[in-house]
Amino acid sequence: YGWPMNLRRPNAHKPLDAEGEAQRARIEAIWRQCREQYGQGGPFLFGHFTAADAMYAPVVTRFDTYGGELAPVTRAYVDAVLAMPAMRHWYAEAAKEPWPEPGPDE
Repeated sequence: YGWPMNLRRPNAHKPLDAEGEAQRARIEAIWRQCREQYGQGGPFLFGHFTAADAMYAPVVTRFDTYGGELAPVTRAYVDAVLAMPAMRHWYAEAAKEPWPEPGPDE
């Protein structure tokens, strides 16, 4: 069902199986609940950037790479995390990696 992390493959929508869709829905529900209950003070899960956002950063990259059309609240959160300088740096460093790009099914 997986979406492997790949910062060098932008916009590679990849459908999920039923288990993967259930996990995706659960992640989106967690993000939506955090944003609604605690996130009024800013664009992150608890308003300001916290360890929770750092923990979800690899998941955010997968939603960006494979997620296709995202719910508006999910898209806003993904965009906020991706706009951080540390994330832009992570993508820039990944682009320098010398090994070949995985195939389309990897």
